[in-house]
Amino acid sequence: MKFVKANIHYQNSSKSLTLHLPEFLFRGYGFIRAFVVVGLVLLVVQLGATIGYDLVMKHVIKGRMDLNKQMAQIENSIDYLNQTSSVFFKDEQRIHSKFALTPPNEAERELGTGGYIGPDSLLLRGSSPVFERMALLRENAERLQNKIELNNKSFLALSEYVGQQQSRWRYIPSIAPTRGHVGSGFGPRIHPVTGEVGKMHQGVDLSNDRWTPIYATADGIVELAQFSSSFGNYVAINHGNGLKTRYGHMQMFIVKPGQFIRRYQTIGYMGSTGRSTGPHLHYEVWVGDHPVNPVAYILPGDYSVD
Repeated sequence: MKFVKANIHYQNSSKSLTLHLPEFLFRGYGFIRAFVVVGLVLLVVQLGATIGYDLVMKHVIKGRMDLNKQMAQIENSIDYLNQTSSVFFKDEQRIHSKFALTPPNEAERELGTGGYIGPDSLLLRGSSPVFERMALLRENAERLQNKIELNNKSFLALSEYVGQQQSRWRYIPSIAPTRGHVGSGFGPRIHPVTGEVGKMHQGVDLSNDRWTPIYATADGIVELAQFSSSFGNYVAINHGNGLKTRYGHMQMFIVKPGQFIRRYQTIGYMGSTGRSTGPHLHYEVWVGDHPVNPVAYILPGDYSVD
């Protein structure tokens, strides 16, 4: 084996050290240096890959968190719309009951989305919770859309029916014609002026101060607006379908025959004209050729149906 002589001199000293090293160590120096360089390069690459991987993972995690947040918001919105549609459905049921209509079937509103799901879609949904969650969101959204569309169709039909009924109710007396207290009710009585016993009182008398406003109790056409020896200044309104109302003993009336009148419209003022003992309104409701008790045509609280 060959040896190489190496002298090592100490700095600031006259001493030195002589070493005899095997020659093959110097022959492998280039290989060792290349190995070190390659190792350093690989270390740098690994560090770069690690840093890059961390950055990518942070971005992916942030994207996943944002996606989860958005999906949670969508789920909350769908839940809110489901609850709201349920409240609307209960209101719709109450309206159907109010009008004696057949209540809607709630089971028909809760329709499934149905449809064929291919094996690829099933595999994708099963391999990822995110895809599974998104698929469920889509199914719930489609189910809610179908439910809302059915609700909308039902409400449109119900609105049309109610509108037709309101058009008819506008012509049915339903409010008090004035403010005051009942001085005399409907039925036989002793006439306050003539003293006749058992005289049929065909309406009700509502007493209050002179010039108290008097209102039409429903839409209609004024048939009569004139002076009568018994009723004094009085007005008769035809509401159609055999319904008529009469208002007597007015101080004055402010309508004329042939005029179209709306419910709550002022037609005159309370007085004591004609055969009367004091300021009051004599109010009658006729169905066909027969007078009926007007109290049956005054809703509680004096509110109109519309």
